[in-house]
Amino acid sequence: MNLDKEYENKKIPFIKKLGFSSYQLASVTETMVNTWQMYYYTTFLGISIVLVTLMFTISKIIGAVLTPIYGYISDRLYQTKFGRKFGRRKSMLILGIPLKCILYILMWIPNMPTYMYFIFFILYYIAQPLLTMPQLTFMSEMTQDSEQRAQLVGFNQAAAAVAGIFASLFITWIFKLLGQNNSMSYFVTAAIYDVIALIMLICFYKSVYERPYDQSTVMETEKQQTEEKGWQKISLVFWNFLSCLRLKSYLLYLGLYLSEQMFRSLWGNINTYFIIFVLLLTPNAVAVSTSAGFIFGILFLIFFMWLTAKTNGPFTYRVGDFATIAVCLAIMALAIFRPAHMTLLFIILTVLLNFAKTGVVNSTQFIFTFIPDIDEMVTGKRREGQYSGVNNTLDVIFSTLETLILGFLLQATGFVEKSHVQSQGTVNALLILYTVVPIILAIIGIIISYFFKLTTTNHQIVIDEIARLRSGGSMADVTPKTKRVVEQLTGFKYENCWGNNNVMTYHKKS
Repeated sequence: MNLDKEYENKKIPFIKKLGFSSYQLASVTETMVNTWQMYYYTTFLGISIVLVTLMFTISKIIGAVLTPIYGYISDRLYQTKFGRKFGRRKSMLILGIPLKCILYILMWIPNMPTYMYFIFFILYYIAQPLLTMPQLTFMSEMTQDSEQRAQLVGFNQAAAAVAGIFASLFITWIFKLLGQNNSMSYFVTAAIYDVIALIMLICFYKSVYERPYDQSTVMETEKQQTEEKGWQKISLVFWNFLSCLRLKSYLLYLGLYLSEQMFRSLWGNINTYFIIFVLLLTPNAVAVSTSAGFIFGILFLIFFMWLTAKTNGPFTYRVGDFATIAVCLAIMALAIFRPAHMTLLFIILTVLLNFAKTGVVNSTQFIFTFIPDIDEMVTGKRREGQYSGVNNTLDVIFSTLETLILGFLLQATGFVEKSHVQSQGTVNALLILYTVVPIILAIIGIIISYFFKLTTTNHQIVIDEIARLRSGGSMADVTPKTKRVVEQLTGFKYENCWGNNNVMTYHKKS
């Protein structure tokens, strides 16, 4: 697998960037899951809200447990013939793409026994991390240049916006064709989205490439592989999972990421309920407001790509969070005072809300591309897969717990399945969840951002130090400035970096 020439070329060809974004174009399927699946199951299939949230919870937690295992395996696939032939990341895609597309449509077949939905949900979330885990790694795999990584992040977000626009407008057309109160509308839409996703994922697979096979991408020596017994290899999976949490920059990043991801996940889970039951608008208003937000999101993305390049990720993050607070307060006022032209005003606020979401997502995706480089300074190895796995696992755990709590809260307030009207207690709960909770999470994110020091300048200092050590330089020759930056970003003493620690294996002594 000769990737050296492609990897050394810092400027990624436009066609490769476009192909990389195909993964997000395939996210039309996830847009439908986030926007409509809970509503479809409770309103048309008559499954109780608690049972639906339990279904989501169990399935996602199983997937979350498997994700770091997938990441651990992926990081080590170059040590196998299969991995060296197809790639340590792309091998996972070969398995994941067909599984995801088959299982996705099975979740939308109407009128099956409830236990079948449970089974298909569990299988789907077992297969899903085979795609989500490697996808996150490619922004670091394809280049070390921060500007090129920023462009990949931008292409990623732009494609997600295009997918969101299409997903929202297309289902509106299906509603007009088949009816918005017809369960087949959802099944037909899911089938079409599934075919689109398959095509886009194949384009993604053909476009991405990985770091070459070298010392940094081989995790263990042949001697270590022979000496380690089965139970030791299993325990090392969890050791490596926990080791990621020892990296100072990653812990701070998690604070930023989980804060914004939790309020975005919350919006996704209850957006349809909020529009229909709190604002008393129609299902078409859901689709129109969502698509309008995505359309303007592309323009907002251009702005935030420029802002991030000028100011670094933490500043962009704060802009997005302050916008989140302002828009949530405006939406709260809209729901309470109910002025004229509710639909138009909500569409405008949805557009502004997308400005806020674009800012925090652009910031955290950009910051994440730097994390494996900081880890390499500590371990001397490339562990994109491990960090991607941990990221997905913690994301799923927090969002799943959030969904489970949401289900129980709505049930406790008197939520009624198959009803087009809800009690005042449920309406009040939806309003608080949609506005007050995101404001609290945004404030937490803003506070954490002031402690985050992984800027573009500091990142380049670490990259230069890694290159110096990789070419045979001595750790004794480090400059005071570089030493200070490394210790600030890693949370380790400089002398305990570059593999002089027990981060990757408990056999070593710190």
